[in-house]
Amino acid sequence: MKLRTSKKGFTLVELMVVAVIVAILAAVAIPLMSGNKKRAMATEAEAALGSVRTALRAMYAETKAYDKDPNGTTISGSVTNIPGVTAEDLEGKYFKAANYSIESISTSSYSIQAVGSTGEVNGVTIKLNQDGNFTRTGL
Repeated sequence: MKLRTSKKGFTLVELMVVAVIVAILAAVAIPLMSGNKKRAMATEAEAALGSVRTALRAMYAETKAYDKDPNGTTISGSVTNIPGVTAEDLEGKYFKAANYSIESISTSSYSIQAVGSTGEVNGVTIKLNQDGNFTRTGL
């Protein structure tokens, strides 16, 4: 009668092959994930710019102009000059109220922007125009 001996487990070669595969996957995935992190941080600015867009649309519905508030005062410079937009609305973890500005504004068009100035969003610029189109640079 022959005794059966069964060996369970993995050989060293099998373990090394798995380790190499995991290392290759990590080398590919880590750079991709770091880019996604920066884009995720930029969505904070996109959300705040969307709030400003809502205030501008409400003002336009009232005055038929993006550059004049309901009192007839010309809007320029800071987005906090727009009725319904406060500095607290724009404060976030990565973008602060000072990062937001009106790039250009007229009766029928506007371009507002957020420019990152600190940390991982330094150099990131998000712009939004009256058509709802975002332009992203520095990501």
